[in-house]
Amino acid sequence: MISLNQLQNSGNICIFIRHGEKNLDGYDLSSEGKKQSLEFAEKLYLLNKEINVFSSPEQRCIETATIINNRVNGESSNISLSSALGKPGIQVKNEIEYAKLTDTMRCRDIFSEWKRGKCCEAMHRPEIVKERVISFFEKTSFKNDGITLYISQSGTVACTGYALNLTDYKNVDHEWVDYLDGYIFKL
Repeated sequence: MISLNQLQNSGNICIFIRHGEKNLDGYDLSSEGKKQSLEFAEKLYLLNKEINVFSSPEQRCIETATIINNRVNGESSNISLSSALGKPGIQVKNEIEYAKLTDTMRCRDIFSEWKRGKCCEAMHRPEIVKERVISFFEKTSFKNDGITLYISQSGTVACTGYALNLTDYKNVDHEWVDYLDGYIFKL
């Protein structure tokens, strides 16, 4: 889980994380994923800052976003959905080619190949992903003091974090994007 300790007096912040733990046999969150999402929401709530929540249209992301948003903003508030965060994701250039990759490879393997300059028919180069994600942050985040939380899948977290030079996840089990992990970007 990403650390929020340094965010108390930090201005306009973008937090980009992976969804909570999912069930092994489906797309919904596991009971542990729901619990961890609520714990993360409590930490955000204690920051006493205005928070907007964006989610990928993927079910597990929506579920994570809803749990967090309900705690920090109340159950009558809404989350915003964006295909930049998933289905397909901001890093995807050609959905058909990308679908061929995801049908045959694990996300972390695609990421490793992408970092080596492969997958160029399916995915944007890192410098293009960087431009696109910064533009997305500028359009969707607070203009003053606040936190904008973006919930996505591991591949989008890994690609955008790498493109921004904030993180470089490895293609091994203990160094891949963990649930509710990601990065913090200050505009």
